[in-house]
Amino acid sequence: MEGDDRIEVIDKKTGKLLDAYGEEIKSLDNGRSQYIVYREKENDFEILRLYTVSETQEENGNKEISRVVDKYWDIMSQNGWYIENQHVVTISTMGNFPTTEMETGGTVTIVKNRVYRDINSLFLKKNYELQY
Repeated sequence: MEGDDRIEVIDKKTGKLLDAYGEEIKSLDNGRSQYIVYREKENDFEILRLYTVSETQEENGNKEISRVVDKYWDIMSQNGWYIENQHVVTISTMGNFPTTEMETGGTVTIVKNRVYRDINSLFLKKNYELQY
């Protein structure tokens, strides 16, 4: 399958987006593909995504995750927030790579700097933790 998919969890009463999962698949060569998977959280201030980029190998109809290429946080909204500190860990739930299952978790601190009367700054911090 080539392309991208997204699953959204929406509150029935308010219509607010509670959670979202997305996946994009890119074909490489020699039976390899790149998977970009994310989990997204939205609140009143910003939209955050936790990404995992992995590479798969398919042989004889069997597909395995051969390696993790990258893992990171990103802020999707442009409201002046920026990432100050991020930690992301991806593990094989089977113990090592290649694997058929993996898990990603992470924490991030985001900061917004507001200047009042050009004299002092107030740093607003938020900490988040996600896992998928």
